[in-house]
Amino acid sequence: MEFLMALLIFPVLSFIFGIIGQILIKRVYIVVGITLLCWLIATFTIFNDSFLIWVFIYSILSMIGALIVCYVKKPKN
Repeated sequence: MEFLMALLIFPVLSFIFGIIGQILIKRVYIVVGITLLCWLIATFTIFNDSFLIWVFIYSILSMIGALIVCYVKKPKN
C-alpha cells in the first residue's frame, strides 16, 4: 500500500496542490515551499528518512503544476 501511495497518490496530490496553490496564492515559490515543508514534516513524523528523496520529487511536481498555471494564466500583451 505504501508503494502505491508513494508512486501514484502522493505525486497526484502534490501536482494538484501546485495547481490550486498557484491559483489561490499566485506565488510559485510560496506554493513549493509549503509543499516542501508539509512533506518534510510528514517525513519525520509519519515516514522514515528514506522517504526524503520523495519529498524533493513531490516538490518538483508541485512546482511543475504551479508553473503550468502561471504560464497559462499569464496576461498576453
